Amino acid sequence: MRDLSSLVENRVIIKDKLTAYGFNQDYVYEKLLTNPNFKAVISYENDALTARVIDLELNEDYVLVDVKTAIGRFAAELKVEYESIIDDIIDKCTRSDVFKFSQSKRLMETVENKYKSNLEFLWEKFPKDAIYRNNNNNKWFALLVVLEKSKIGIEGEGEIEIVVLKHDNVSNVVDGESILEGYHMNKKHWITVPLDDRISDDELFKLVDNSYSLISS
Repeated sequence: MRDLSSLVENRVIIKDKLTAYGFNQDYVYEKLLTNPNFKAVISYENDALTARVIDLELNEDYVLVDVKTAIGRFAAELKVEYESIIDDIIDKCTRSDVFKFSQSKRLMETVENKYKSNLEFLWEKFPKDAIYRNNNNNKWFALLVVLEKSKIGIEGEGEIEIVVLKHDNVSNVVDGESILEGYHMNKKHWITVPLDDRISDDELFKLVDNSYSLISS
């Protein structure tokens, strides 16, 4: 059996997506490999994801697919197919857990439930930057970023999580504390909101709704 903890480090496993993918009510996914004498079994239990290949003729784990040393061609082909299944599940059923702040998580939950949009990490060089996109026109309406406080003029050391949103009346809402000028965006049309609860969720979600509306028109 292979422990997949290292592959899902800094990622969140989404149960609804596991179910949609084909996991049963016990969060177990089974798939026959190209060689029908072997079956891949992926399990999610106690917040841990594990995988194994079962030799159906012997009714036991086929351990060669989990060893790191050189193996024969037959086992190697099974291993490639097995790992392709694992990679696909991680890609489709998990998301990055870069954003740790409580308000960030509440924002993500609200956006994903309301607009059915998922975070997209587009830039390999910037793994702590992600966007939400309108699924109808492909335009993005929110940029989430983890960055040093000093980069946006906030006192103190350490990192802060922010969301950058479009706004149609920037000069009237920017106060230099709870709402700042747009980070890395046109400051005439975008604002930055620190996600450390200096602004209420109600006000934050209204700003998100407004941004979504603006890019949808």
